[in-house]
Amino acid sequence: MCTSQAWSLVPGPDKCLYSVPVAKLGVVVPVYKGEPTLEELHRRLTTTLATITDDWQIVYVDDGSPDRSWAMVSALADGTRVQALKLIRNYGEHVAITAGLDHVDAAHVAIMACDLQDDPAALPALVEAAHSTGADLVLTRRLRRQDPWLKRTLARTFYALVRFFVKVQYDHRVGNYRLLSRRAVTLFREYRERTRNVNAIMAIMGVPTTAIDVTHQPRAGGSSGYTISRSARMAFHVLVGYSEVPLQLVVMLGAAISVVALAVLASTAWRPPHPDHAVQAIHVATALLVLIGGLIILAIGTVGVYLTKSFVESMKRPLYFVADRRGTP
Repeated sequence: MCTSQAWSLVPGPDKCLYSVPVAKLGVVVPVYKGEPTLEELHRRLTTTLATITDDWQIVYVDDGSPDRSWAMVSALADGTRVQALKLIRNYGEHVAITAGLDHVDAAHVAIMACDLQDDPAALPALVEAAHSTGADLVLTRRLRRQDPWLKRTLARTFYALVRFFVKVQYDHRVGNYRLLSRRAVTLFREYRERTRNVNAIMAIMGVPTTAIDVTHQPRAGGSSGYTISRSARMAFHVLVGYSEVPLQLVVMLGAAISVVALAVLASTAWRPPHPDHAVQAIHVATALLVLIGGLIILAIGTVGVYLTKSFVESMKRPLYFVADRRGTP
């Protein structure tokens, strides 16, 4: 265990890692149905943190878990190093992470899942990368991602769409496991939109970023809360919430259809009248009317989604409510 708050890039006799003065290393863990893994996670996490510094903090955020997760994390809260927050209901992983970052107080903060797919043993490498590169954000690229084929394919597709719509470069192998500097945490706290995606927000923050490769572990217990329908909803809200490209595409599509419709009408008008051509022209006109009607509905629906999101954001409702808190210094 470190005997001081000094850090060194080369491990010394006291096994400290860095020479940059640092107040604390924090870890935020969103918890949902974490009963099967919390005990082992806490054991591994505290063991790893003890090899990095003697001044660390863990914030467990129970996101309305229906199992014994809250009882377990509240029992771990000790008032000094471990805090436990219980959200009043299930808000989703990204809001839970936000709540944790709102309450953590550390020079560097790691975010990791509670299912042990994010290996706590990778924390020293994350901290070393932050100090050796000076980056405010250290991402992890998951090697041989331990998820079903369908989930990996959907993730690859989603991040391809994010790159196109949101105009940020993002690797589909990167997950939520990451390390933030105090400055990055402060900047993240300024983003209070209700359409929340941690990856998207941190990508558009623009802070100096680096990445390391980590081994993605198999799920130690339970099942993922991200069903196909929930993942699809999240992808839709991210694409609409962080980009105006869908509106631009609708405008361009409407313009293109209008040009095609005018060309067809002009062609029909210049043709000499013929009985067979009359029936064909009716079919073409009917198809064009149906297509244009569908596009109008699509355009109105797209604008409606943006207006709805603007209305919800304008109300400035709280992102979350904390029902209980244990271990707060």
